[in-house]
Amino acid sequence: MRAFFLFSLYLLHAVVHAASGMDQLNRFHNGVTSIEADFYQVLKDTSDHTVQESSGKVWIKRPGLFRWEYNDPYPQVIVADGERIWIYDPELDQVTIKQESRAIGNAPALVLSGKYPLSRDFKLSEVDRGDKYHWVSLVPKQEDSDFAEISVAFLDDVLIMLELKDNLGQRTRIHFKSQKTNADIDASRFKFIIPPGTDVIGGDQL
Repeated sequence: MRAFFLFSLYLLHAVVHAASGMDQLNRFHNGVTSIEADFYQVLKDTSDHTVQESSGKVWIKRPGLFRWEYNDPYPQVIVADGERIWIYDPELDQVTIKQESRAIGNAPALVLSGKYPLSRDFKLSEVDRGDKYHWVSLVPKQEDSDFAEISVAFLDDVLIMLELKDNLGQRTRIHFKSQKTNADIDASRFKFIIPPGTDVIGGDQL
């Protein structure tokens, strides 16, 4: 009887553990309205060799607003204003504009901005990677997505990582730190003004 009781406790623990990633993702979407954080990003090839490292700062506000600023090694700004996504490369003096509704494969930050239910665009499942984090896998339903899989990692209801696997097998991990949640972020963060002399791609969407 004692063995059966212990086995039952083991099964209960396994169920709770398996559900915790999805639970934390749901709590994140239901309870977090904004995020301000520093990030460190690592791109690895199919052999797990580091290809590129970068860092910067991110602001996210629901629904559908975000701003990613890459500072090192190359500056880049990505802004979503609720309708469009602006990708600005100051070194090339070029900005690319995309409709947000068509850009889910190119803008994984939409996973965090929470404008639409994740189940609309992704197949969700729990993943046990044998580490201390609780992972949820999101596989795009859109066949022509730039990413084969997007994963999020939580620890004690705190967003730790966002991982992107592209169709070539490369993986990008974005580590978040110094987070501020539900802070008041000025609306101007999510407005992009095209600098004079900048080449515009997709300007017909303005």
